[in-house]
Amino acid sequence: MAFMRKQATVEATDLNTISPEEAEKRIIAGVKKYATNEANFAAADGNTPYLGHIVGMGIESSNLADITMSIERQFLTKMTTKTPVAEGSAEFKLTAGELGKLRILDGQDALAATPGLSVKMLMDNGHMAKNDAYLEKVVSFAYVMACGDGWKMSDALKKMAAKAEKLAGAERSEAVANLKALAGQAKEYDGLLADAAKLAASKSKAYQNDKAGYDALTSELNLTLDKIKGVSAGGDAAALAKLRGEEAEIRTRLKMSSAKLRVSQEVAEAAGKRRAIEETKVAAVRKALQDAVSAAEKIN
Repeated sequence: MAFMRKQATVEATDLNTISPEEAEKRIIAGVKKYATNEANFAAADGNTPYLGHIVGMGIESSNLADITMSIERQFLTKMTTKTPVAEGSAEFKLTAGELGKLRILDGQDALAATPGLSVKMLMDNGHMAKNDAYLEKVVSFAYVMACGDGWKMSDALKKMAAKAEKLAGAERSEAVANLKALAGQAKEYDGLLADAAKLAASKSKAYQNDKAGYDALTSELNLTLDKIKGVSAGGDAAALAKLRGEEAEIRTRLKMSSAKLRVSQEVAEAAGKRRAIEETKVAAVRKALQDAVSAAEKIN
């Protein structure tokens, strides 16, 4: 349950009249009602993840759509005209028009995992002027994900160590064995974080796996569409209805796979590009991992 339920009336502001820092502050304030980790929210800045309870604000992934709408309600932009990506295409982009309410295209919020990345998204899609000085302070989505995984592993290791210390006999032996195994995984991940090239290679492999899954679903959909064409010509209503149901189910899975692929592609492309801000975040999580491993290895 969120620690604040009240929602203040929001007066939309033209994005071109405020700084990126002010937009960031308004976004953080606008998502407060969805947050459940009060301590993290109280100290939240542009690089505090929306999701997760360890380093994030504690927002559930199911509320990301609500966060998107919260952002949309707060700002006005001239990127308000729907323009087809290509002639006859069902997909569209936003181009300049009359000043009006912000509209975030389907899927554009997938990488807005922090307030800073939300501001970056607004810049990327033409709603705000690009500000390189601001963007230098924004941790990339790849490192929000990579460091988040490290913090979760460190936290799990510390909790497992605390539990193992309280056990005795066979239970303790089993717990210590599991603890050593997790400590080994933490060491491996620490080594992965230490080398940006290795991290990028690992994330690239994950992207290729997701791409293979997406391509397989695309082939499955095309095969089903071919079957529909054949059955439609034969006039078998029952068979056609069954195939239409299969088509709808595959399209749903394909949409979910597409979102996952978009995320893994962004992570794979940016994992090897580490700036000063990412170095700082990586150093902090590596120290946490190393401290957790050191404590775990003292338990026998």
